Amino acid sequence: MSRTSLIIADTLFVIVLAVSYQRGDLQEYPVILVPLLIAAFATCVIRHVNYYHITKKIF
Repeated sequence: MSRTSLIIADTLFVIVLAVSYQRGDLQEYPVILVPLLIAAFATCVIRHVNYYHITKKIF
Protein backbone atom coordinates (compact mmCIF):
# COMPACT_ATOMS: atom_id res chain seq x y z
CA MET A 1 0.00 0.00 0.00
CA SER A 2 1.52 3.27 -1.06
CA ARG A 3 0.55 6.88 -0.86
CA THR A 4 -0.03 6.94 -4.61
CA SER A 5 -2.52 4.09 -4.48
CA LEU A 6 -4.46 5.86 -1.73
CA ILE A 7 -4.66 9.05 -3.78
CA ILE A 8 -5.75 7.18 -6.92
CA ALA A 9 -8.40 5.18 -5.05
CA ASP A 10 -9.79 8.29 -3.34
CA THR A 11 -9.89 10.18 -6.62
CA LEU A 12 -11.71 7.35 -8.37
CA PHE A 13 -14.22 7.13 -5.52
CA VAL A 14 -15.00 10.85 -5.74
CA ILE A 15 -15.28 10.76 -9.55
CA VAL A 16 -17.65 7.77 -9.52
CA LEU A 17 -19.75 9.34 -6.79
CA ALA A 18 -19.98 12.67 -8.63
CA VAL A 19 -20.84 11.07 -11.97
CA SER A 20 -23.50 8.78 -10.52
CA TYR A 21 -25.04 11.68 -8.59
CA GLN A 22 -24.98 13.95 -11.65
CA ARG A 23 -26.63 11.34 -13.87
CA GLY A 24 -29.35 10.70 -11.30
CA ASP A 25 -28.41 7.07 -10.81
CA LEU A 26 -28.55 7.37 -7.03
CA GLN A 27 -32.24 8.26 -7.19
CA GLU A 28 -32.93 5.67 -9.90
CA TYR A 29 -31.13 2.68 -8.33
CA PRO A 30 -30.77 3.46 -4.61
CA VAL A 31 -31.09 -0.15 -3.45
CA ILE A 32 -28.02 -1.18 -5.43
CA LEU A 33 -25.81 1.91 -5.46
CA VAL A 34 -26.14 3.26 -1.92
CA PRO A 35 -24.84 0.08 -0.19
CA LEU A 36 -22.02 -0.11 -2.73
CA LEU A 37 -21.05 3.50 -2.05
CA ILE A 38 -21.17 2.92 1.71
CA ALA A 39 -18.93 -0.14 1.34
CA ALA A 40 -16.52 1.80 -0.89
CA PHE A 41 -16.33 4.64 1.63
CA ALA A 42 -15.77 2.22 4.50
CA THR A 43 -12.93 0.45 2.71
CA CYS A 44 -11.43 3.83 1.90
CA VAL A 45 -11.42 4.77 5.58
CA ILE A 46 -9.99 1.39 6.56
CA ARG A 47 -7.17 1.76 4.01
CA HIS A 48 -6.29 5.17 5.44
CA VAL A 49 -6.26 3.83 9.00
CA ASN A 50 -4.06 0.90 7.98
CA TYR A 51 -1.71 3.24 6.10
CA TYR A 52 -1.39 5.36 9.23
CA HIS A 53 -0.66 2.32 11.40
CA ILE A 54 2.03 1.12 8.99
CA THR A 55 3.79 4.42 8.28
CA LYS A 56 2.76 6.63 11.22
CA LYS A 57 2.13 9.37 8.65
CA ILE A 58 -1.17 11.00 7.85
CA PHE A 59 -1.58 10.57 4.10
